[in-house]
Amino acid sequence: MPDKKGRTIYFSRAPSQNSQTSIENHPENQDSNHKEFDKLTKNPNEQISISGIEDKKQDKIRTINSIIAEEEKQLKIIQTLIQKQSKSLERAKQLLREKQSLLQTEFDRKASRFSDSEKFSLVGELSSKMAHDIRNPLSVIKIQVDLLKLRYSTQEDKILLDSLGRMERAVGGITNQLDDVLHFLKERPLQFENNSILKILEESLFYIEKPENITVELPTNDITILCDGNRMQRMFTNIILNSIQAMKNNGVITIRAFEQNNDMLIEIKDTGPGIKDEYLPKIFEPLFTTKTGGTGLGLSICKKIIDEHNGFITVKNNPTTFTVAIPKTQS
Repeated sequence: MPDKKGRTIYFSRAPSQNSQTSIENHPENQDSNHKEFDKLTKNPNEQISISGIEDKKQDKIRTINSIIAEEEKQLKIIQTLIQKQSKSLERAKQLLREKQSLLQTEFDRKASRFSDSEKFSLVGELSSKMAHDIRNPLSVIKIQVDLLKLRYSTQEDKILLDSLGRMERAVGGITNQLDDVLHFLKERPLQFENNSILKILEESLFYIEKPENITVELPTNDITILCDGNRMQRMFTNIILNSIQAMKNNGVITIRAFEQNNDMLIEIKDTGPGIKDEYLPKIFEPLFTTKTGGTGLGLSICKKIIDEHNGFITVKNNPTTFTVAIPKTQS
């Protein structure tokens, strides 16, 4: 193309050298772009990092689900064991009731033909058979309950632990009834020692599962009594349990201890409804009971123990008060 002076000017379609120069003059931009590209193409490990994290997360979820499934399996096994032991316990309780009924029937049938000593001998023979038949399944149940409590003592499953506790108390209740029968018939010499009445009472309470709504007020003073401590502890346990049951697990038991003439007296008073007047003359008789499932020997054992100590025991109403008197000295 000619200009005004007649010169010819040519235009080239090739890229300008200035463009190449521009790129060469800014190598850092080029390097930056290369680096970003390298990150995406030359480091495959970083490319799969997100999927790897997701895989690990899924592995943890599967592990947790597996643990939960195993725990649920173990819980079902425990529930099955509890159901089996509960059925065994019910069978043992039914067997106890049947044996008691047979014992009472046989005793009533033959009682009129024997003296007191012969009556006790008859009861002893029948009760020994009863104890043998019942103690074996009770021992099995008790061992199983202890093992379950030991294994799961740190668990927070309140329903499970409460169930095991109820089973343990039920086994203990049947065992105590058997012990009442055998203790009533067992003869052994007394071991007289000077004992703190407060200590004996505290030991008695240790063996009692006291309901929350029951309050036991111990004597504010202490007296020393010459007695067989183990027998007296058994006697107080029976009377306190009798009061708890009479009050239907809600009330106050007040115990006083004091001296009167040549005797040491202990009064046990409760806020229960009292004893029917027609029952008062019979309350210390062997096998007399107004409670379902009772042996009728608890208060009889109390009287037997006090008789062995050359003392006496009485009961009165309004309020219900048991009074135990033990001589200060023993011949």
